[in-house]
Amino acid sequence: MRKYFFLLLFTVTCCCDAYPQDSTTFFSATLSGAASSANVPFWMNVNEYGSIPTKGSFLSARASIHKIYNPNNPRFFQWSGGIEGIVNAGKNSSTFFTDLFIAGKAGPVELSIGQRREFMGLADSLLTTGSIAMSTNYRPYPKIQISTPQFVSIIPGNDIISFKFSYSDGLLGSAGVHYGNVSHVPEIYMHQKSLYLKLGKRSHMLNVYAGFNHQAIWGGEDKIFTGGLKKGQAYEYVVFGKPWLASRVGNHLGTIDVAAEWKGRKWMLFLYRQSIYEDGSLANLSNIADGLNGIRLKRRRQREKDPALKLNTILFEFVYTKNQGGSIFDFKTGTFGRDNYFNHYVYDQGWSYKSRTLGTPLISPQNVIRKNLTSSGTLYTTNNQIIAYHLGTDLSWKKVYLLFKGTYSMNFGTYTSEYNPYLHQTSLLVKAETTISDKKNDRISLVLAADMGQLYPNNAAIMVGWRKSGFIK
Repeated sequence: MRKYFFLLLFTVTCCCDAYPQDSTTFFSATLSGAASSANVPFWMNVNEYGSIPTKGSFLSARASIHKIYNPNNPRFFQWSGGIEGIVNAGKNSSTFFTDLFIAGKAGPVELSIGQRREFMGLADSLLTTGSIAMSTNYRPYPKIQISTPQFVSIIPGNDIISFKFSYSDGLLGSAGVHYGNVSHVPEIYMHQKSLYLKLGKRSHMLNVYAGFNHQAIWGGEDKIFTGGLKKGQAYEYVVFGKPWLASRVGNHLGTIDVAAEWKGRKWMLFLYRQSIYEDGSLANLSNIADGLNGIRLKRRRQREKDPALKLNTILFEFVYTKNQGGSIFDFKTGTFGRDNYFNHYVYDQGWSYKSRTLGTPLISPQNVIRKNLTSSGTLYTTNNQIIAYHLGTDLSWKKVYLLFKGTYSMNFGTYTSEYNPYLHQTSLLVKAETTISDKKNDRISLVLAADMGQLYPNNAAIMVGWRKSGFIK
């Protein structure tokens, strides 16, 4: 695979530097290298679709070609596709694809086959800590999906109210099992669906959003449990969340989201909230305190009279997962607390894919925290009770683009294994990037990151990179 990947890298770097407006084929090539402590700092490796190693210094090369939809083309049927390959050389070398998909669109509805980078939930997509249920932290997995990538008007010719939905099923590979008749199943799956509504026209100053996403990891029920459900029947139980043997089939997690956006003359204000639901605690509001809260202020347009140093975006987020439905779990009284986010009583990997957290990376796997805090190998994480404060900013100064992320968290462990006293943790990242060509399709970057506190080892790293991108004629 490496031979074909470097051939792809050579091809895209030799592509034309022009940016024709009618082109729909986009290329990108990136080379980067990092000098790091034993562990790569938190903000350098998370929310990067699993592309950055978690251990030690490394060299990385990636190349991609994507065919995108033409927004100026009135055709009812269009197609798109993409491929992105990554080679990492270091303590744990790896070669893999992030994007490898083909998609077709009939009007607003798209059918996609393969794996691709996506964003789920109502939140900022650049500076966020990550959506609670499905973040940008994990490597994309292969799936079949039908969706509307953009909001679609419910009333023809009037976008006062519109919707966006997705429905998919994917493959996660084999899985270790620590409960039931077997210790391993050859295949597990990811079921996912979402529905979001938007109230307000694109031309209105105020837009209001609401919706939900639902995900479930499942598979092997007929092997794990005596008298377990066959695949077809298990899938029905997963899709509708039907109870079976006083529980639900698979590992379910999702969020109910609400948001509002105000578009002023110079700035846009975006407020959002994601509330977690897992085993029914949200239905009786017992875990209503848990979730992601965010406020973002973003510059709407840049004026020539702006000062040289421009604040483009500022974001503040508050993440709370300490409640989890309370400390009581009792079948007799119907009190189902101790939700134990991202761990699961059947699957060893919990809420993860290829050792990466599917949801917010603030709930970390055991392999990146201090060794004295690790526990049983059947747990994905030993720290899912957190209170976190996060600040992100996006600035520009002349031709230099600047980005900052800083997170302070208080970490309490789990209900079954509490940290006493709780552990403080601070993680920081600063990135500077600038163009080195008149056509602005060559960029160089410098990234500094560090972890300081009691949850992760004290980590520090510096990374330099070069990126070339543009549209192919």
